[in-house]
Amino acid sequence: NEGLLLNLEYTDTKGEPVEIKNLPQGTDFIAQVSVTNRSVVRLDDLALTHMVAAGWEIHNPRFGNEEENQQQPLDYQDIRDDRVLSYFKLAPGETRRLKLLLNASYRGRYYLPAVSVESMYDASKHARTAGQWVKVDAGK
Repeated sequence: NEGLLLNLEYTDTKGEPVEIKNLPQGTDFIAQVSVTNRSVVRLDDLALTHMVAAGWEIHNPRFGNEEENQQQPLDYQDIRDDRVLSYFKLAPGETRRLKLLLNASYRGRYYLPAVSVESMYDASKHARTAGQWVKVDAGK
């Protein structure tokens, strides 16, 4: 972390914490990302790259009436099959929270890449989570 603070939590659809290392197939869950500007300057050009494990599917809120994904407006957001790219600005000390509804869709072991946020024009402002291995099981 440098100038930005990035926090990532996984919960079920009721807001209870979820352990993502081993999820039953078909499980819906939410990735909650918080980004805080820890610098003393306004950052107008932040890019958040949120890639997901290959065995997970992203629920795109644009294809339905998913009120769970309602959040603060962004400057731009690109939702793809395996990632969500979000662009926004933050005042000093401001925190932006984004929710991403996911589903553990395909059985297997997958690598979950790091989530990262950075200022597009100031390399000194960035933050990143660690990547990890996750598994989708057949369930009960």
